[in-house]
Amino acid sequence: MSPKDKIVERKRFHFDNLYLDSPNEYESIILYQIGDLSCKPGYVVEDHKQFCYEVSYIFSGEGIFYVDGKKYKVKQGDIFVNLPGETHRIESGSCENFRYFYLGFMFNHENQDKNSFFNIEKRFNSINNPIKKDRLNIYVPFLCALKELRNRNEYSYVMINTYMHQILILVYRNFFSDWEYKYDYKEFTGTPKEIAYNVINFIDNNLLQISELTEISSTLGYSYSYLSHIFKEEMGVTLQSYFADKKLQKAKGLLLEDELSITDISQTLHYESIHSFSKAFKKSTGISPSQYKKNHCKADQ
Repeated sequence: MSPKDKIVERKRFHFDNLYLDSPNEYESIILYQIGDLSCKPGYVVEDHKQFCYEVSYIFSGEGIFYVDGKKYKVKQGDIFVNLPGETHRIESGSCENFRYFYLGFMFNHENQDKNSFFNIEKRFNSINNPIKKDRLNIYVPFLCALKELRNRNEYSYVMINTYMHQILILVYRNFFSDWEYKYDYKEFTGTPKEIAYNVINFIDNNLLQISELTEISSTLGYSYSYLSHIFKEEMGVTLQSYFADKKLQKAKGLLLEDELSITDISQTLHYESIHSFSKAFKKSTGISPSQYKKNHCKADQ
C-alpha cells in the first residue's frame, strides 16, 4: 500500500481507489486499494509497511521494488507480489516513464464458504521470489476493473468481482502453474496443416508476449526456416506477414478502447519505437494511429 507520495510533481497521472476505512468485500477477497500510476523518472514511493497483500503489474518502463531492503529490478510485463508485514519501497527508473497497476487486498476469512481461494492464499504465503514474468495477459482484467471503477453502473459490482478474482487466479497460475505451456502444441505435429494450426494457436494465445518470431519456433520445437516454409505453404502468406497483421489488428482494438496511449500500445505490442509502430500502422491503413482514433471518435458521436 502506498503512503502519500512525496514527489507529486513527478506523477503523470494517478487513478487511485482507496478503501482503507471501509474496505469492499468481493466474496473471497477484501479490497483495500486498486489503482494505476504513471510517473516520470526519479519518482519514489518511500518505505511503508504492508498491512495487506499487494499485486503489482508493470505496464511500461523499468523501476526498482524493495522488499525488506532487498532490491528487485522490475520491467514491463513483470508481476510483483508483496505480503503483509513486509517493508516496501518503489523507485521509478531514470530514463523513461514508469507505469504500473496495483491491487491491495486480504483474503476473506470471516465466512469460510466465501474463501474459495484457500489454496491460493496458502501458495501466496510460500512465495520466495516475488517477481514473475507475466505470460497470461493479466493486464486485461486490471484494465477492465479500473474502467468499471471509473464508470460504475448497476452491474459494476458483479464485473469488478469477476475481474478481481481473475487477477488473483492469473497471478497464481503465473507463479505456480505451467498449464498454459502444457497446452500440447506438439500433439498435432504429424502434418504441415497441423503444424500451421499450432503456429496460429500459439500466436492467438501469446500475441502480447511474443517479441521475436523465433520464440514461436523454439517453443514448438522446429527451426525458424522450416516453420516459416511450412506456414507459407499452408497459409499462403508468410509467417512474418501474418504476425504483423495480427499485431495491427490488436493495435486497432486497443486504440478504439481508448485505455492506452499510442506510446503504451507500441510498447505493449513490442514495436521497437512509437515511430516504427506509426510507420507500420500507416503503411497498413493509410492513416496514422492518432488519425485512426479521431476518425472513429467522430463516427461514434
